[in-house]
Amino acid sequence: MTVRALAVAIFLLALTSCSSNANQLSGSYGQLYDLSFNSVTIVLQGEHVSIQYLGSGVDPAVLVVDLTNIVNVAGSSIDLAQLVNGQPRGVLQRVGTVTTDLPIQQGTVTFDQVPQVGQTLSGNFYATLSNPAGYTLNGGFNSTVTSP
Repeated sequence: MTVRALAVAIFLLALTSCSSNANQLSGSYGQLYDLSFNSVTIVLQGEHVSIQYLGSGVDPAVLVVDLTNIVNVAGSSIDLAQLVNGQPRGVLQRVGTVTTDLPIQQGTVTFDQVPQVGQTLSGNFYATLSNPAGYTLNGGFNSTVTSP
């Protein structure tokens, strides 16, 4: 294979990997519950951003992040387990007929942009849960920010 053909192959591989859907959920938590969803909704209310993975009948994950006192939101790795006024900065929930809190032992979220209503917000989160202990839940998101 020539150098030129190799460069074209690498470019095409990179192009196809970048075109994949940014909205995704994964992690060992999927061993307990179905992580499939139909769409992602992002809501900005005051200093709180809610990323909702919406499914049929059950929303497998809702991440709510408190942005209070974060100077550089875009590009920062935000600690979801950090306490803000005695409450964790990030809260994960599974929403069905009953809402189940998924306490975060450790985790981060990164926003690629500053959340603004009407603008696209993308990013990802990684979380290790304390209940069920040791399970992971990770996600990527890319959607337009709305207000409540």
